[in-house]
Amino acid sequence: MIRFTAWVILLASCLNIAAADGFRLVYHTRYSAAGQYSSLSHLGLEEMRSISDALLEAQKTGTPRKPLVKLEVQAYGHPAAIAEGDIQWESFAWQRFYQGGEVKDSHGVTIPGDGSLIRIRKDGTNCYVSRVTSPGPLSTYSSWGSSFGGVPAVSKVAIASQGAEVMVVAMDAANLYRRQSSDYGATWGSWTIMSNARPCERGVAIAYKSNGDCMIVHASDINDPTSLYIQKRTGGTWSTGLGQRSGDWEIADLAMYYDGDWNIIALVQEGSYLSVVRMVYGDGYKVTAGTWADDAKIGLGRARVDVAAQVRLRLFEVGWPVGFRRMQPFGPWEPRTASTYWERYHAVLAALAGETLDVSGPYLVKPPTSCARPLLSLARQNQPWLYRLKPGTDFIDYNWNKASFIDTSASRGMALAADPSGGYIWATQPNEVWRAACVGSWSPPTPGSGAGTKITIPVAKIARIAEAMDPEQPSELVVELDNAKGTYNSPGSGSLAVLQRGARVNLHLGYKTTSGDQLSEAARYFIEAMEYKRDPNLSAFIMHCVDAWGLLTRYQFNKPVEWNSGSDDFTCYQLIEKVVQAVGGTLDYKSRSSLITSLYPRLEVGAGESAAGVLKRLLRMVPDVIYFFGLEGFIAYPQSGDTVVYKFRFPQ
Repeated sequence: MIRFTAWVILLASCLNIAAADGFRLVYHTRYSAAGQYSSLSHLGLEEMRSISDALLEAQKTGTPRKPLVKLEVQAYGHPAAIAEGDIQWESFAWQRFYQGGEVKDSHGVTIPGDGSLIRIRKDGTNCYVSRVTSPGPLSTYSSWGSSFGGVPAVSKVAIASQGAEVMVVAMDAANLYRRQSSDYGATWGSWTIMSNARPCERGVAIAYKSNGDCMIVHASDINDPTSLYIQKRTGGTWSTGLGQRSGDWEIADLAMYYDGDWNIIALVQEGSYLSVVRMVYGDGYKVTAGTWADDAKIGLGRARVDVAAQVRLRLFEVGWPVGFRRMQPFGPWEPRTASTYWERYHAVLAALAGETLDVSGPYLVKPPTSCARPLLSLARQNQPWLYRLKPGTDFIDYNWNKASFIDTSASRGMALAADPSGGYIWATQPNEVWRAACVGSWSPPTPGSGAGTKITIPVAKIARIAEAMDPEQPSELVVELDNAKGTYNSPGSGSLAVLQRGARVNLHLGYKTTSGDQLSEAARYFIEAMEYKRDPNLSAFIMHCVDAWGLLTRYQFNKPVEWNSGSDDFTCYQLIEKVVQAVGGTLDYKSRSSLITSLYPRLEVGAGESAAGVLKRLLRMVPDVIYFFGLEGFIAYPQSGDTVVYKFRFPQ
């Protein structure tokens, strides 16, 4: 049986009580429909912390008693705060480091072995490259240097790296070209034509194996717009062209990474729709080397856009109606004689500019850490979305789930890269650079020093105390002090050194009796804010305080976390303890259910999510409840047979 000798039940009835010493005690208790024990959640744990026999006896008698309040402010060392600016309420804490005026066109990003950030972008008929050696919040991302080379206006570009090698791919009117660096992008060789290849106006992507082998996949309007073309380097030697892989898709763009096989995402036009298709070129992991797996469309919600009705009445820049397909290749010396898929696609974007119903991208990245799954970036309605491969699945399973969005507009999608350390994911477009912490393990911050020296606020200085209690919500304490003589003009210094944000406020309640003062510590709060108030004949210093729930609400996870995604590592009780430790709290129990120590919940926590929100999610999984006294948390398992054996009413 849980034995509650509760303060909280009576506090609801004590409103605007005038104390003999001239200050007012104002109490409010908000009740929850969560259950019969909700009203006990704030102070209903005297079984864990008892009040004195003298105080219990004093309140039973009918002798008039004077209510007594004692207020202490105590220095308190909290865990080191972890700040993460511009946190988005999603699965990643995206920070934007740069926003410029560059034209949005085909682009890419990579991070070679030295950790530098290298971006490529196309602007009209020129390519530009940017290299930032030590990328961070204060780095300069606006420097692009001189033209990296001329390309046709319809060209796509791609970039990738492995170790010290960085490779860029683009095209001229009829051929595919590559350009390489062997010193992390510091210097570059000349453009080299690829043998037996086509241009890449329909899409191009590069991927590396860890041993330095690499592959380029691209698609072109020339010859066969539904085919993929492959260039592969094995042992340092390039193929002379592996020919074409005929398909049924009109390809709009491509992305690729290597993970045992060559994993490809294609944005394709399927009838009147733009769709996302998974393709795998085998290298012996899931698919036999040198063969193709069957293609599979990926269901990503609204990735498909019906364009037929909008394009039917459109004319293109060349003046030809929809549906007239280019039949012959063209060079810079030849006028365009028909509309390409590229032209049709951009005419659709122009037609729907007000509705922004476009799909663009895709981009792929596989972070080097085992805890971070591959990411797919795809812009829908100009909003960049990121999808993650679900735990325990491979690329061939095409089991992606929505992970996050980035709060910006990206008509050409957001290119992705991961730094070699695995600590961060980068997302870029020509005019923006963003960074987010990688999904990974999380440990509570380094514990603080806890309670320290304290001072007692003179009762004569207390003008008003208001306490609002709410189960499983931040409870609040407001203390108004008389500052007519400027006593509290310099909080945090001198004799008031402990009076600062984060200090603990200890609230003692009791009675003045013929046997002396009878007090018990009723609650512990923490100063959240301080303010001054001046009215006619009034000068007040006000402390706004919150309890453990308030601190948990304020704490925000600085990175996405996944618990028990691959194995049963932490029980529900252990996870609750971890979350409580985020604000320097401890956890114990008076009673607990068998479920709380046998359940291993699979939990995903988004960057920016509050510790209070995570704690509530965990508590909803079990029949147990939690009570706080300061930062001491206690788990209790309510039973129908539990009774409240004594109620301490203040004042009675």
